[in-house]
Formats: sequence, C-alpha cells, structure tokens
Amino acid sequence: MKKFDFDFSNKNILITGGNGGIGYQAANLFSDRGGQVTVTCKTKKSLEEFNVINKNKRINIEQLDLTNQISIEKLEKKINQLDILVNCASLIKGGVEFRIENFSDVVNVNLMGTLRISHTMLPKLAMTRGNIINLTSINTKLANHNVPGYASTKSGVETLTKSMASCWASHHVRVNCVAPGWIKGKTNNILNKDIDNPENYLKRIPLNRIGKPEEVAYAILFLSSAYSSYITGTTILVDGGFSIN
Repeated sequence: MKKFDFDFSNKNILITGGNGGIGYQAANLFSDRGGQVTVTCKTKKSLEEFNVINKNKRINIEQLDLTNQISIEKLEKKINQLDILVNCASLIKGGVEFRIENFSDVVNVNLMGTLRISHTMLPKLAMTRGNIINLTSINTKLANHNVPGYASTKSGVETLTKSMASCWASHHVRVNCVAPGWIKGKTNNILNKDIDNPENYLKRIPLNRIGKPEEVAYAILFLSSAYSSYITGTTILVDGGFSIN
C-alpha cells in the first residue's frame, strides 16, 4: 500500500504573514516536503528578525504591505512561478475595533488585502493550475463583541472564498478556507485580553485543550495538495469541536 504523505517537490508557495505562528509552521511543513517557500512580513524590523532566527534555506522572506497595490505588484514581479498562495496575514486590534478608523484598517488588511493579492497572483496560479488557501476564524461562527472588525472581515473572507472558487474554477484555480479555533499564538493572546472568562471558552471545546499552530498547518497542506483536487469553495474548521458545542 502506498504511504500517505504530501509531496510539494517543484512547487512554489507564497505565504503572506508567514514569518510566525501558523504561517511559519506551514512554511516548514511545505519545505520539508520539497516546496520552495516565500513568506512575507510588513516591516523591515520583522524581516531582519526573521533572517536571524530562520535556519531553513528553503524558506525566504519578502517585505509586503497588503494595503499597497504597488508593494504587491513589486512582489509579483519577483515570482516566476506560483503554485500555492496561502493568505495568512491578518490584523486584529481587539476592543478598539468599533472606532471607525480602526475598523477600516482591519478591513483594508484582512478583506481588501486578501482580494488584492489573490487577484494579482491569479494569472500565475492559473498557469500552474494552482490553488489559494485563505485563513478565516472560528469567530465567524460566534458573536464576539470585542473584535467586530476582525470577525466581520473573516466572515467576509469566507464568502469571498466561495465567490473566488466559483469564478476562478474556469482558470483551474481552487480556493478554500481554513478556520482556526483557539490556537496558541499572538491572535489567541489578543482575544484573551478582551475576554472576561477565557476558561469558559475552553470548557466549550470537546477536545478540552487549545490547538497547536501545526495542527492548522496540516489542514493547509491537505487543501493545497493533490489529495484535495476535487475540493473548492469549502471551509475546514480546526477548532477541537468548539463550533458544534
């Protein structure tokens, strides 16, 4: 019997916001299976810090501002071939998101940024019959009064994914979502600051624990692989059962 594993040999992967957390876990898993990975960060400081800690020669980093079309086009010109785009970069500001200027900032990164880079990279993805993985959130399934911008943009990305999947199927490009639940990392830490009783959320998780970034990363790999060749426009929840309880 053939051993089940992912093979990304000769595949080029772009992961926005992949300099840490779930994105970096996915980058390492892709590279371990033969992929050549580019991750992005917004600031020069983040780029320099990443180059110090990253020892994986199959992962390189580029600076990218998802709110700036010129920045996106500059990156696009550096990429010769693109097989997989993972939209992992996002902005969350916590309890101040009801202020219009903060809400607008979150929309500009999470929703508009996803559309900007996906549309810009579409011709390259069409040439390789590639696919796009958008990161959403379990916050699309519940009312979280502290992150209206984050939650609503992630809901928007989920619906945008369905539109992309339907429209871009004619270009042989698949588009899917992965929706993490409560996962160890920066986003979880920010959410916990604005929650009165985070223990109550933990009690709602049937698996009775917080998730690990690599557990989300494996779902990304699956949707990026040939094993999911007949899947498009769907969302995989990686939440330990939180959404059913």
